[in-house]
Amino acid sequence: MSIEARHGMISPTGGRAVTSRVENDDTLRIEWPEPVDAEIVLRHVETGQECPAADLRVLPAGDWMAFNRGEPVLTDDPGFCLDGLWSYAETRRSREIRAFRTPAGLLGLRVREVEPYVEVIRVTADDGVIQAEGAVAYGDPIRGEARLVAVARKGPGPVSGPASFQGRWFEGALEIEPMTVNQVRPRVFWDLYAEIAGTRLPLATRLDDIVDKKTKVRFPAQRVAQIRVRPYYTETDSLAVAVSVEEATS
Repeated sequence: MSIEARHGMISPTGGRAVTSRVENDDTLRIEWPEPVDAEIVLRHVETGQECPAADLRVLPAGDWMAFNRGEPVLTDDPGFCLDGLWSYAETRRSREIRAFRTPAGLLGLRVREVEPYVEVIRVTADDGVIQAEGAVAYGDPIRGEARLVAVARKGPGPVSGPASFQGRWFEGALEIEPMTVNQVRPRVFWDLYAEIAGTRLPLATRLDDIVDKKTKVRFPAQRVAQIRVRPYYTETDSLAVAVSVEEATS
């Protein structure tokens, strides 16, 4: 844990922190506008378990609130910057630790298990094709030809299109027509993956500050006959495709 303070006399809590971030090495950095007598303890929201903030890597998964000598830590920092999230995700890791600010201005940490995936930056749906571009998060760089794979949750077998990895960068394209063949259900949902050498990495967009993408982000729909094909975000911010049979109009 890195604690920094600036200006003035030492006070127990120091008021609101101006910086409260988790660094790439999973250390907590807190800066106050004046010197602080800091002794930070983290308390698990659900269990009440307390841990010192000296080593964040021992924290079990869940939400933790920060306290300094028994008082909640107030902060003006939302806990991240977009460049910082990208830098953090460039390291292979199995746990993500992210600082956040509650609506009441309190500092918290969210710890969750993660696996490598492709962080989607751009999605294009046009001319009978869905294209996706992004970068590997929490995994190692990859090079070589790959596939953009759509896997139906129920019903048809997987379909795929050409893709490639260049280091962390991924690009792939998928024709929508194969997803509409022999559709007997009113609606089929397809999850998207980047596949290389038998390994599938999910496609998702999580390194930003947009919450509830499922209701806020809309992609254009395409049609094959009476079948509507539209990419969308799931409740976990994964990228998927909904293929729906439209009712005929008289």
